[in-house]
Amino acid sequence: MMLTLTAAQRREVRMPWSALVVNKAEEFWIKATGRRIKGQGMIGAPAATVREGFDALRGADFGHYNLPQAWVERRQIPVVLNGRVPAAGAVVLDLGCGPGTSTEVLCHYADPSWSITGFDLTPHLIEAARSRVFRNRAGRAISPRFECQDISEPLVVAGLAVAGGSVDFAISGGVVGLYLSPAQAERLAAELARVVKPGAFAAIDAGPSVSAARLRAIFERAGFEQVGIAKSFVIEPRPKLVFKRRATVHLPRA
Repeated sequence: MMLTLTAAQRREVRMPWSALVVNKAEEFWIKATGRRIKGQGMIGAPAATVREGFDALRGADFGHYNLPQAWVERRQIPVVLNGRVPAAGAVVLDLGCGPGTSTEVLCHYADPSWSITGFDLTPHLIEAARSRVFRNRAGRAISPRFECQDISEPLVVAGLAVAGGSVDFAISGGVVGLYLSPAQAERLAAELARVVKPGAFAAIDAGPSVSAARLRAIFERAGFEQVGIAKSFVIEPRPKLVFKRRATVHLPRA
C-alpha cells in the first residue's frame, strides 16, 4: 500500500508566505545598501567554492540563507511523496539534507518502519542533523541516519555501499539544480539508477545550475522517465522533477 495524503495533510508542514516575504525583503535591503548576503555567490559556483561557502554558514546565518529553500521544500515534499512511497517499510534517501530541515518534513509523514538516510557535504550540518529529535505527525519517534558525503559520489551508509535496487524513494531539494554541475548530476543519476528499485521514484530539484530540460535529459539517459513535477507556486524557479526508474536499466556487475 502506498502513502496517500489529503490536501489538508499536504498543507500541514507549510511555512506562511509572510516568512518568505520578510526574508526576501531583508535580502533586498542588504544588497541595496551595498552589502553581501552571507553565502551569496555559491549558486553555480565550482565545487570547492560551494564546500567552503556552506562550511562558513553557521547558526542563524545558515537559517537565513536557507529559509527560502525550506519554504519551498515544505510545499514540494508532500506533493512528491503522495502516492509514490510505500506507507510502511520504505527505504528513503534525503540527498542534501543540511541540518535535517528536509528530513524533518519526510519524518513528519513517515511510518516508524521507514529507513531514512540523509546525506550532506558539510560536517557541521550533519552534526546538527544528528542532534535533532524527529517525530511523525502522530507523535511517534522517527530515527533517520545521517552520512557526511558528496552526493555525486557513490552513496555509502555505515561504511557500506547502498545496495543495488534497494531504495523506494530518493529526493533532493535545493542541491542538484543550484550547486551541482551537469557532470556531477550525471554521476548522481547513474548512482540512483543503480540503487533505486525498478518502478520506484526519485524527485530531483532543477535550477540555474542544472536546468529542468537538462536534468530531464540526464535522468532519461540514466534509465528514468519523468512522471511528474512539483512547484511551490506557479512561477517556481526551482521545480522538483519526479522520475520513475524503468525496469529495463541494466545494473553494473558487482
